[in-house]
Amino acid sequence: MEETTWYTKQRSQMEDSLWTLKQRSRVLQDYRQDIQKVWQDDTASEINNRYFRPHEEDSGKCLTALSQQLSLLQQSDEELEVAKQHGLKVSCLSEAVEKLLNFARQDISRSHSEYSAFQDQNSAARAELPVIERLISQANSCCQ
Repeated sequence: MEETTWYTKQRSQMEDSLWTLKQRSRVLQDYRQDIQKVWQDDTASEINNRYFRPHEEDSGKCLTALSQQLSLLQQSDEELEVAKQHGLKVSCLSEAVEKLLNFARQDISRSHSEYSAFQDQNSAARAELPVIERLISQANSCCQ
């Protein structure tokens, strides 16, 4: 649970940092456009070409990459939540299967016990067959 809280806090900080970075970059570019109207000499052109334009390009790439990363993290969160739900469902189904498996084991054990009793009774009945045949023969011989 602590890991989840830590992760949530880190992602929230990342969202805040991204928002702040976007704002600062926007403010710098707005300021640059405002000052460009007033400051149009060779030095301004050199500073723009050497510092501000590369900064604008790098900033745009960085903001795009961070936004994509944040988006992918949000997708991962959603997929992790789905996986968590599937895990809970699997756990419940596993418990149900375990109960059914225990019932099946009990039924098999009872069947083995009943089969053993059947074998004993069948053997006892077969052992009595010669006696029964002798008695039937005696009965038949008396009646004739």
